[in-house]
Amino acid sequence: MDILGAGLANLASIMIFALVAAGVAKVFQIAATLSEMKELLGDIKRNTDSHIPNAPFASAESAENLLRAVSAELDHPVPPSAHDYQR
Repeated sequence: MDILGAGLANLASIMIFALVAAGVAKVFQIAATLSEMKELLGDIKRNTDSHIPNAPFASAESAENLLRAVSAELDHPVPPSAHDYQR
């Protein structure tokens, strides 16, 4: 009976060691993945244009001009705005 108990204790010890080793390996794998993601986000941040303005249109006139330019490319007429009538 003592041999069976000792064998089960050794088996349990080996299984616990294997689980701890697998857990440590998984933690290192997660750390490697997170560092890779950090590098990719840094690359994306470096490659984006930082000179793009926050507001896409500084005024209503520039928005209208952009709309007219896009409309001209699409062959869709844009009716004149009320702003054009005041000039």
